[in-house]
Amino acid sequence: MYFGVCYYPEHWPEERWETDAWMMREAGINIVRIGEFAWSRMERYEGSFDFSWLDRIIGILAKEGIQVILGTPTATPPKWLMDQHPDLYMRDMYGDVRGYGNRRHYCYNNEAYLPYISTIVGKMAERYGNDPRVVAWQIDNEFGCNDTTRCYCDQCRTQFQLWLKDKYQDIDHLNACWGTVFWSQIYNEWEQIIVPAYTVFPLHNPGLVLDYRRFASDAVCKFQKFQTDLIRKYAPHSTITHNMMGAFNEIDAFDLSAELDIVSWDNYPNLMFTKEVDPALAAMQHDMTRGLKGQNFWVMEHQSGQPGGNIMFPTPKPQELRRWTYQSIAHGADGILYFRWRGCLFGAEQYWHGILAHDGKAGRKYREVQQVGTELARIWPLLEGTKNEDQVAMIRSYDNEWVFEIQPHIMDYTYMGHFTNYYHYLFEQQLGTDVISPDADFSKYRMLIMPNFIMTNEEIVAKVYKFVHDGGTLVLDYRAGAKDWHNRMEALTLPGKFAELLGITVEEYGVLGKEEYRAIRMDGSETIYRGGTWFDVIEMRGAEAVATFTDDYFAGCPAVTSHVYGLGKAYYIGTEMDKELREEVLHLICRDAGLVQTLDVEVPEGVEIVTRKQGDQAYMFVINHRIEAAQVQLHSRFFDLLSEQELHEETKLEGNGVMILSQNK
Repeated sequence: MYFGVCYYPEHWPEERWETDAWMMREAGINIVRIGEFAWSRMERYEGSFDFSWLDRIIGILAKEGIQVILGTPTATPPKWLMDQHPDLYMRDMYGDVRGYGNRRHYCYNNEAYLPYISTIVGKMAERYGNDPRVVAWQIDNEFGCNDTTRCYCDQCRTQFQLWLKDKYQDIDHLNACWGTVFWSQIYNEWEQIIVPAYTVFPLHNPGLVLDYRRFASDAVCKFQKFQTDLIRKYAPHSTITHNMMGAFNEIDAFDLSAELDIVSWDNYPNLMFTKEVDPALAAMQHDMTRGLKGQNFWVMEHQSGQPGGNIMFPTPKPQELRRWTYQSIAHGADGILYFRWRGCLFGAEQYWHGILAHDGKAGRKYREVQQVGTELARIWPLLEGTKNEDQVAMIRSYDNEWVFEIQPHIMDYTYMGHFTNYYHYLFEQQLGTDVISPDADFSKYRMLIMPNFIMTNEEIVAKVYKFVHDGGTLVLDYRAGAKDWHNRMEALTLPGKFAELLGITVEEYGVLGKEEYRAIRMDGSETIYRGGTWFDVIEMRGAEAVATFTDDYFAGCPAVTSHVYGLGKAYYIGTEMDKELREEVLHLICRDAGLVQTLDVEVPEGVEIVTRKQGDQAYMFVINHRIEAAQVQLHSRFFDLLSEQELHEETKLEGNGVMILSQNK
């Protein structure tokens, strides 16, 4: 396993480097990421290259048995380059230049940038591409961070027009797909097409805005491919990755991951002031990352201290860092690199703390990392090659998420908030979950959840029908099937192309205001639950009611339905269920799908169970996300890899504690 840290040798005197490398090795660190922000140190003046310092630090690390992930430095083009090409700066939707002083200050579509990238990345790849000490490359850094994907400059408009011409071929085909007859927006030439920048009333054609989101995402993928092609030219066997952003949605990460050998992401579980850190959010983003290529992943930046720019966020408590690390591994991480090694003395991230404090001395967090490093060196030979094997999948559709950002329907509504409600239930029920693309293979799952699938196309519809017909259990919900893939309404009675599958029609619908709810009763129960945000007035066309509205003009109409189709069953949910109703409905659906499992380990709320397997061998991670100790009931005899003890019956798991249980010693 790669167990490492993000290091910035250019920030520290060279006489400190050997000390840092020795301390890293003592902590069990075997890999370091360097270089991703160091362009001006490598090329202080145009054409004047200095890689000697990189040679020295790579050599110092190698003496301690530490390998390197080398980052391409294109996230921070130096000032001399930007002064020569001021048009490289991004422009926001108001036309203002997003200038120098931070990072990600370049436009992905400005071709004037490419020769400089070709030179710096090419020279790096030529020099280190076959160096056995450099085991992987990271392209750029955090594409999509800080709203840096969509630029509105002249180059972007030109490239957007070319992208549209390639996609639609005929201008009248574009006009028909977007419905530009509305508000007299018919285009006669490709060159007339605008980018969705600020206008008199900021409400652009939804087809235009969606395609601009797709274009901007594709531009980043193209930009990344330019660099991966350069590296593979000189180092065809190198491993290439990029550190993605979990739930961030500026880029379709399924597309971005296609060119990569392995995907990575940056995990900061405690990046906000909250009463309690929600462990389900980190778990969900691990599962999202694993789903990008359907394989294990790396965490390229793993929180090790309190984050901070101009303000600081909470400090990790004792053993939280260890707990977060094992949660990452449990969900499929085969590499962990902490951010950062030491708090920097200067610059914009002085308050972004690392394993070492600003004084560079070993403290509590260093000792905690050292503990984890020692444990992993001992247990990883057993865990290597294991992976998560889940029977439930949630479909994450960036296109549909973008549609809800363009037209959220309801004040303050977000696709990801709705998505997370489902994930929370699965997390609390210890049901391992894959987060997959609509283009993925559905056949290996028992159950699919497709939140807010407002847009669909014939290919996806056919896959969904086949999945249910062959015995799968499907969950769709409100707005499903309302639009085609161009973001225009279907001239079909809802739920559109899903109607036959679901056995219903939606006669009317409406929104509910904040704190406005309608009463709902489960079939056969007297308990009153609540539905908010949205209501569908459903007519059953072969389906059966699972839960029913009991007030307003649609009292007696179903809120949740089920319909047998082929060998499977399709459920439809026509409102935003409160937590209690969501638990009842999803319990029923999971029982129908055969997913209710009797585990040999019984845990209280706040304790997570995740399993990694290889063949018949399973390792069960039991993670206490609470500060208080928890009592864990073991109904079989287990061996705990971490404590190296045999355990059975009731076992105490300390706050922030972790067990990795196997039924084979």
